[in-house]
Formats: sequence, C-alpha cells, structure tokens
Amino acid sequence: MAARDAIAQGKRITVRAGGHCYEGFVDNDNGVVIDISNMDRIYKDGDYYVVEAGANLGHTYKTLFKEFGKIIPAGSCFGVGIGGHICGGGFGVHSRQYGLSSDYLVGVELVSFNEWGGQANYPRKYFKGQSSQADEVVWAHQGGGGGNFGIVTKYYFKDLPDVPAFVHAQEVAIPWGSLDYTQFAALLKNYGEFWTKNNGPESRFNALHSSMSVPNSVGGSGDIRIQLFSSGDPGLIDEFLDAVFSSTQLAQAKVGLRTSDHMGLQSQEDAPPRPTPPGSYFSLPWWYGTQYNAGPLIGARGKNKSAYMNKPFPESQIRTLWYELRNGDYLSPGGMVQISSYGGQINALSSSDTAVSHRNSVMKLQYQTYWFEAGQDPYHIGWMNNLYEKMYGKAGPVPDGTMDGCYVNYADTDIQNWQYLYYKGNYPRLQQVKRLLDPTNRLNHAQSIEA
Repeated sequence: MAARDAIAQGKRITVRAGGHCYEGFVDNDNGVVIDISNMDRIYKDGDYYVVEAGANLGHTYKTLFKEFGKIIPAGSCFGVGIGGHICGGGFGVHSRQYGLSSDYLVGVELVSFNEWGGQANYPRKYFKGQSSQADEVVWAHQGGGGGNFGIVTKYYFKDLPDVPAFVHAQEVAIPWGSLDYTQFAALLKNYGEFWTKNNGPESRFNALHSSMSVPNSVGGSGDIRIQLFSSGDPGLIDEFLDAVFSSTQLAQAKVGLRTSDHMGLQSQEDAPPRPTPPGSYFSLPWWYGTQYNAGPLIGARGKNKSAYMNKPFPESQIRTLWYELRNGDYLSPGGMVQISSYGGQINALSSSDTAVSHRNSVMKLQYQTYWFEAGQDPYHIGWMNNLYEKMYGKAGPVPDGTMDGCYVNYADTDIQNWQYLYYKGNYPRLQQVKRLLDPTNRLNHAQSIEA
C-alpha cells in the first residue's frame, strides 16, 4: 500500500531494512522511504526456512539456531539487515565451509513494478523450478544487489547447514614496530600463498576462516591482527600459523607474537565461564563464539572499498601498503585494510550459477576508515581514494588474473565501471530481470541495475 501511495504521488521509493548500506542509497529527502525492519519473523513453512526481509543477522542467527539447529553462512555484524545482505551474496566466516548465504536461497516474495505503467503489484512468490521466469528472478537475488528489482518481503531457504557444535578461535597481534619491510612482505606473501594453496572446494582447511587487519600506523604504532575461526578441527589454527610464520624472515616476529586471552563477547550476560585454552586457541559453543566482534561501530561515519584477489599479492601492491600504511601521512588510526580468506565451497559453483560472479577468488579485501565529524569527510575519503588508486589505478581492481573486481555489498560510489567490477559477465542477464520486474525504474539509486 505504501508503494502504491508513493507512486500515485509521483514520489521516488527507497527501501530500508537494517540501514547498514555503506553508501547513501536509502537517502531520499523528497521521496518515500519504506522501512521494513518490523517485518522480522523467522519460521518454517514445509521444507522452507522463511526469513522476513526486515530481520537482522543477530535475530536470524539466534532464531535459526535455537528453533531449528540451523545456520546461514552470513556476515559477522549482528546489526546488518537480511534485506540487502542476502541479495548481495551474503559472505561470512562460515562461507569457506558452506558457501554464501545466497547459495541456499530458493525463493523470494517481493513487490514488483512491472504492470499498469509501473504500478506496484501485491507481493508475489517466486521459487526455483516454478518456471523459467521464476528461476531468473531467484537467480538475480542470489548476488544481484539490493534496491534493484523489487521490494523483497520474504526470503525462502532450503537445506541449510547444521549448527557446528563449537567455534575454535584465536587472535594474534604483530606490532607494526617489530616488522621491517622484508618481514612485512613475507607476512603478506605467506598469507596469500596459504589460501591460494588451500583454496579448493574439498580442501580440509575449508572449516577455517581468517581475517588479517593491517591498520594505518600513526607514528609507527598499532598492531597487525589476525583473527582465526574454525568450526572443524581446532588444529587447523596451529597449522595455519605455522605456515604463515614459517619463513626465516618472520622468525623474529613470531617470537614477539601476542595471542589474545579473551573472546570479546558482545555481552557478559551471554558469556559462559572462560574456557581453558587447549592449545593456541579457545573453544566455545557456537552461539557464544559467533558473537565475536558482532557489534557495529555506533555513530561513526565511514568509507569502505573492496577487492577480490585470485592470486597472492604482487610485489607492487605490498610496497604500496607498506609505504601508505606504515610510513604514510594519514593522521588517523581508523584506516585499515582487512584481508579475509575466501574460496573453498564458495568456489564450488560457477560464475553463472548465481548472480555472484566471483567464484575463483582466494581472498577478499575490505578497505575501511572511520571518523565522527562530517567536516572531516574530504580528508578521510580523500585518503581512502588515494590509497585505492595507488593499489589499482583509476579503473580499480579490474579482473586480470590477479584481481577480480569488487563486492557489491561493500558499496562504493567512487569506482568506475561498477557494472563490470560488481557483476562481470552477469550484468546483461541482471538487466533482463530488471526489465521484467521494474521496467520503468521505480527503484533506483546511484548504482542500481540499469533497465
């Protein structure tokens, strides 16, 4: 009804679920923002697990776990809304083991705009196998991005993975000041080579996820941190650390390695008694372990960029990161590059099986910086854009064998040729679905699919 009223008044429509978009795609001062965050039920309907599009990840995880013993391999931030996360692909710490969240999507219910001159239709369900048209609609919502085709009200999932019994976790810190360039280069090289070597869909390391955060070093301070999670053999953590720090150049850095003695749980009332570490890791029941770093940075302004990598870092990129993060003149500790493991079961599918076209990558990078004053926007965004251009040139991380484009859920309005960087060869097919569901472009933003 809200969509029909907006169209009758000639108003532009945008949709908000979790309100977590990295760009202002929901901003709509002269139009209508339809907030679906109260549509957050999660329930079973026959063989389908139904998640309404207003549910956030925390609520989704908790309900699927406690009522059905299931998970979706989605992101780590509990405040993210399912509404945009799923249709952008849905990547998280369990994705190497189970694939992307959108890989389990078999149906959507949505309001479309394809009849009566773009008038809003009542919600309609589309399921895989229902028809060739329905297949295309579901396919587009498996990585085609949010705010493109219609107003999604429900997601239907099938054959979700069982909840792992435990999560084994560890965090290690390497002080910036203890590394020279040779050691830093060896660290990035070993990290990338490990995931390149152990990237196959059947790799025994698929239950292991890593995230290495390389911060901007103000005055030589700060730590490079590696967070590790395993929902399988906890010994995988030790094997990873041995491989990454095995080189002669890193022998000294390994001596000074610091390991965490806490799990950083979101709330103390949810925390069990602190466990005794059986090795270099901590083992916790899945629900407690999955809350690690589950909260967003409240009230901050930010800029984010992304890049997929199909091969380890080339020397030129390592040097750029060293000079810009270790010896640069950016006076903020809020800037960093987060390098996450990728591949595994994600790469078991082809680039055309879903709208997610990045099915050969071994690492996914997220460039981040955060601040609090609007007047500082040009300074911080300027630093981010400058670093990104030095890494990839003006065209960005164009697929070239080493680089493989960008992640649509880390939206970035500054990149050129976003159609190709986000979707590669899948973009024309997404345009066909756009013409089917929203031919008059009722839903649009700075990087929406073009009809």
